[in-house]
Amino acid sequence: MSLTNQGAQPPSAILTVCTGNICRSPLAEQLIRAQLHDNGLSTFQVVSAGLHAAAGAPMEPLPAALSREYGGNPNGSVGRQISAEVVEAAGLVLTMTRKQRDELVKKYPGAAQRAFTMAEFARAAAMVPSGEGTAAPAAASWASVTGAVTNTPLAGLVSRTAAVRSTAELRDEDDIPDPINASEAVHRDVAQRIAGHCKDVADILRKHL
Repeated sequence: MSLTNQGAQPPSAILTVCTGNICRSPLAEQLIRAQLHDNGLSTFQVVSAGLHAAAGAPMEPLPAALSREYGGNPNGSVGRQISAEVVEAAGLVLTMTRKQRDELVKKYPGAAQRAFTMAEFARAAAMVPSGEGTAAPAAASWASVTGAVTNTPLAGLVSRTAAVRSTAELRDEDDIPDPINASEAVHRDVAQRIAGHCKDVADILRKHL
């Protein structure tokens, strides 16, 4: 799915990112989309991309099967290389690891306030009081760097979450490892972790937006 106007403006788009975009990030994309739909937030656009994507390659069979088990739809999912356009269009960027987050921000500095690991966003956003995610827009510097619209509910929530991101207190084990070429047990563990974070993200957005 492209970030085109389908009932939501670009800052209401969520981008999930991993390395190859054939295992973790498409699974997160599909499960977040399904969770948001179940929570009545189907106007959000959810897409994924890879920092070093296997562009055009189909989603790996095990993650695709696990996506279906968790209620996602992997049909037609293929690897896509990340680009400035897709990053700039996203109001929230979720990576699997801190290394990926840092690499993305180094390449796209304007995304610094919008980029989190999945665990980081889930924990930090939980510290934002209900009702405070929709008022003030993000800092003016964000708009000046990215050209993004910042006076939306999602932008307000993301800005406030960025302000308290240190409360996430990330540990090594919070990074979601790459399961490519690993056993089914590893894939299932990774999928379970991603599914849990996707539920957290959807619950947070439902609570605040």
